[in-house]
Amino acid sequence: MAIRLTGVQDLRRILATAPLEIRIAVNQEIHKIANEMLSKSKALVPFEDGILRGSGILKQGGAGSTTVTSQTVEYGGPAAPYALVQHENMRFFHPAKARGGTGPGTPGQTRGAKYLEIPAKEAQVKLVPRLIAAIKAVT
Repeated sequence: MAIRLTGVQDLRRILATAPLEIRIAVNQEIHKIANEMLSKSKALVPFEDGILRGSGILKQGGAGSTTVTSQTVEYGGPAAPYALVQHENMRFFHPAKARGGTGPGTPGQTRGAKYLEIPAKEAQVKLVPRLIAAIKAVT
């Protein structure tokens, strides 16, 4: 699942000429947000033996303080197709607790489908205000 943010190109253009302190602050805040997404998604990912949960990683691209880094939260590694099926199928039985539970779970409240989408949508709403706050903190 890829989430596209409107205005990212404008942000990149503005940051290309921004002072170094601002670029560093923005990159640090983006990294914090991505780590929060990973942490929240790990609390929601289906869990039987912990293999899928353990496959969750954060990848960083465009490293360096001169550009906006890209942060990617991924699950599955070589088993990415399995991770995708678990993420998308709302009918799968995702027990509330490992090896137990009473139903398929409620996306966003218990382990189950949409384990990454829900934290990503939450982060998307807060992204711009957090980046503005990070910029204001160093200016």
